[in-house]
Amino acid sequence: MIDIHTHILPGVDDGSQDTGESLLMAEEAVAQGVQVMVATPHLRWEGAPLTASHIRQAVDEINELLQAKGISLQVLPGCEIPLSDELPERLASGEWMSLGDNGRTVLVEPPWHRWHTEHIAVLQRLVDADWTVVLAHPERHHVFQRNLPLLEELLAMGVHLQVTTGSLIAGRSNPASTRCAYQLLERQMVSLVASDCHNATSRQCDMGTARAILQRTCGRHIAQMLTEKVPAALLSGEKVELATIWQQNTVEPNRWMRFLRSILRRETDDG
Repeated sequence: MIDIHTHILPGVDDGSQDTGESLLMAEEAVAQGVQVMVATPHLRWEGAPLTASHIRQAVDEINELLQAKGISLQVLPGCEIPLSDELPERLASGEWMSLGDNGRTVLVEPPWHRWHTEHIAVLQRLVDADWTVVLAHPERHHVFQRNLPLLEELLAMGVHLQVTTGSLIAGRSNPASTRCAYQLLERQMVSLVASDCHNATSRQCDMGTARAILQRTCGRHIAQMLTEKVPAALLSGEKVELATIWQQNTVEPNRWMRFLRSILRRETDDG
C-alpha cells in the first residue's frame, strides 16, 4: 500500500518528535502493509515555514536511517499545504512541495473554521494550471460535514478527496467525522484513503486496518483502488477520474448504513 499523508519527519511539526519515534512509525507502517509513505509535514508550524529543499534533505536522511535499520519502507517528499491565495504561485515557483516531488499533484489542507468563495477560486486556479488537487481529510471539517453539496462542487472541478483511516475505525475519531466519512464512501466521492499518522501511539499508521474495513464495506477492488492504485497513479503524475475509481463498485444496498451504525455504537457506547 501507499500512504500519501503522513507526518513521519522528525522535529518539524506536530508529528514525530524525534528519529526514534519516526522509526517506530515506520515499523508500524510496514506491519500494516505499507511499502511507500509520502512525508507531508505541515508547511507552516511553529517557526519559519518549511521549504522544498528542507523537506528533500529531511527525507533523504530518514531514508538513509531506514535503510541502515533494515526497515523496508520508502519515504517520498511532500507537504500538507494550507489553502491560501499564494498557493498557486508558490507551487509554480518550486518553493512549495508537491506530492512525491512530482510537480503535478498537491495535498491541500482546507481551513478548519470558515469557508469562503475565494477558496474555491484558488482551487480552480490550481486545476486550470493542470495541478491535480487532493483535499486532505474533508470528513473532519465541520463546514463539509454540514454541506456535502460543497464537496460535490469541488469534485465537479476535478478535486480529489482523501479520507483519513482513523475516521473509518471505531474509537479513532469523533462520530461526526466517522458519519461523514461513510457518507462520502456511500456516495462514491472518495478517491483515496491515507493515515495522516503523527506518532507511534495515538495517531499511528493504521492503513491495514482501514483496508480490511474497506474490503468488508465495498469489496476488494475498491479497497485496492483507494489504498494502492489511485495513490500510485497520482504520484506518477497521471490524471485519475473519480468515476473510473468506482466503476466496479459492488456494494450491497444498506450495507454502508449497517456498518456505520455498528461503528457509531462502539464510538459512543450508547448500544
